[in-house]
Amino acid sequence: MKLYLLRHGQASGVSVDPEQGLSVIGRSEVQQLANRMVSRELYFSRIFHSSKTRARQTAEIMRLTLSPDADISEHTSIKPNDDPDKLISDINGWQQDTLVVSHLPFLPTLIAKLTGNSVTTIAIQPATLVCLQQKNGAWELEWIETP
Repeated sequence: MKLYLLRHGQASGVSVDPEQGLSVIGRSEVQQLANRMVSRELYFSRIFHSSKTRARQTAEIMRLTLSPDADISEHTSIKPNDDPDKLISDINGWQQDTLVVSHLPFLPTLIAKLTGNSVTTIAIQPATLVCLQQKNGAWELEWIETP
């Protein structure tokens, strides 16, 4: 199983959009990332996103481009300051390649806990996609794709 972790695209400022959905640049960067991933033949069986508009919009772009038949839903435990341990217990039961669209500081903390590194130095700017693969019961970083 592969686990794909994606930070949402660049958000609009509150003065432009009180919901802080994706900015024009954010939409473009996420779409460009998705287009590049077509050549890798990425496919997700499931996509989870946080309750924030920018995460949902990012997830929808990835789904439409890469996995139109994937199940997509909001996950209640992947907001910026949530404890990754709750998601980790869910992940342990997953069998299908899954995309999780979330935020900082949640994603670096999740990666550190999954890979067993106490500190992660991965720079996760908006629209950065990280691929982890489970091998022999341990999670390993496979690759990182930035906008």
